[in-house]
Amino acid sequence: MQLVTRKSQKGFTLIEMIVSLGVFSVVITIAVGALLGLISANEQLQAEQSVMTNLSFALDSMTREIRTGTNYFCDEANNYSAGGPNNIFDDGNNIDSIIGNSVDDCSGRSNSNRKLHGLSFRETGNSITTGSNDRILYFHDSDSGSVNYGKIMRKVGDGPAQSIVSEGIFISDAEFFVTGSEKLSSGSGAGYEDQASVTIFIEAYDTSDASGKPYRVQTTVTQRTLDI
Repeated sequence: MQLVTRKSQKGFTLIEMIVSLGVFSVVITIAVGALLGLISANEQLQAEQSVMTNLSFALDSMTREIRTGTNYFCDEANNYSAGGPNNIFDDGNNIDSIIGNSVDDCSGRSNSNRKLHGLSFRETGNSITTGSNDRILYFHDSDSGSVNYGKIMRKVGDGPAQSIVSEGIFISDAEFFVTGSEKLSSGSGAGYEDQASVTIFIEAYDTSDASGKPYRVQTTVTQRTLDI
């Protein structure tokens, strides 16, 4: 009688396979979660960088011109059609013919209910105004019913105002603080000793960010050319 020898078959048991799949699933879940977290954080950082880049550009654009300016004049109005000296914001009016060479300090917005608040000046470098010596006006529009709501606008002479911030950036507040706007030779013969300086504060939001995180920037500009 011939004996049949059976060879033992080696392999994984069902329990070992179940345990292995469970461990693998846990590792994959953790790895995918970490990857999604990194992607979300990267998108958030890119969005924040985009907002700050836009604000930095707007701030740099203003400070380059303000630094070489003269005859600083702060103003505010309820709307674009406001009468009197406050109609410098209207596209149809010439800032130069309204203000001339007048100057006016300001410690920010004197009336929080005023929807338009800005700073006008003459840019002595003539690089932006192409030698026309027109007045430049930067202002913030906080009127919810306006097409320029939540923007910082730039207006030259009697030209139309244009936004200096990109779409998707909402400017909730922009303040201009001006001191020493009077010429150094002004006054009753004695003259003023303060050189003009302008402080700009901006608060903005990313309209695509549901968290409503505010972004704030501030800078102070000292007049480069003595206004005498």
